[in-house]
Amino acid sequence: MSVTTHRGVSAQSALAIAGARLLLKPLIGLYPVRSWSFGPLALIEGLADRIGWMPDDVEVDRVELAGVPVERLVPTAGDLRPDVALCYYHGGAFLAGGPATHRRVAAALARALGVTVFNVDYRQLPEVGVGSSVEDGYRVYRAVADSGRYTQVAVGGDSAGGYVSAKVVELAYLDASRTPAAYFGFSPLLTPTVEDGDPRYDIDDAYLTADKLRGLREFFDRGPDALRGDDDATRIDPAAFPPALVVACTEEMLRVDAERLHARLDAAGRLCDLHLYEGGVHAFPVLAGATPESAQAVQITALFLEAAFDANSARRAA
Repeated sequence: MSVTTHRGVSAQSALAIAGARLLLKPLIGLYPVRSWSFGPLALIEGLADRIGWMPDDVEVDRVELAGVPVERLVPTAGDLRPDVALCYYHGGAFLAGGPATHRRVAAALARALGVTVFNVDYRQLPEVGVGSSVEDGYRVYRAVADSGRYTQVAVGGDSAGGYVSAKVVELAYLDASRTPAAYFGFSPLLTPTVEDGDPRYDIDDAYLTADKLRGLREFFDRGPDALRGDDDATRIDPAAFPPALVVACTEEMLRVDAERLHARLDAAGRLCDLHLYEGGVHAFPVLAGATPESAQAVQITALFLEAAFDANSARRAA
């Protein structure tokens, strides 16, 4: 049972936690969960795209795979693995964010691993339901995996993207398609349904609340694609999973989801490493170097994925 707890809170993380509690949590608490309120949140991605950060050592271009727009990030320096790729699925509660808001972490992973990263711009609320978000993510994975260009393709993401990538793992298993080389989730939202007595109500998250997730859940079934497989990603058949890594904070609501997935995979004898950080906010690895904790989490993820890639290569060569 591989569970690592990282103690201590850096000054940068303390500031992030304080800022989240003072600014984000009150805003999220007041923001209405209504169809009409989702539209303005989509503007965040457009703003990030216009004024957002661009890496100088990673080539970024916009392409379309299986009808889904993606950002393709290819490192331009260092040791490269041209036959390995990663599909990254951004977070944002299925209604906000996109490749631009998550370009920093996608570039950090591309650079650390020397691989191509496909930063997926899947459809979101209110345009479609979560089933369509998952189908977009799965179509991109299949396009990359079936292209003949990559011998290994890993999948992962943060928050809602952690759910999309877990469902990609499940759909590949259900369709008897190629299993992803590895899975990783940063504070993954894996159990979308909140019920009375849910332990996530008991955690004083820096800015997320179980009530908001509960209110949002009623919009998830909008279609046009029905959600295949299990609604709760922690109940996916463990046999579907490749080596898995999950990262979360000790004081965040979605720690419960991370622990549930780890417990299920561990009980089935599947490799799943869980890293819990005392310092940080929800999905903090996305900050990709803005705090010591986020830098370390990205490094741990890169090392985990590199080991999975090497193990797969060794098995094929044997």
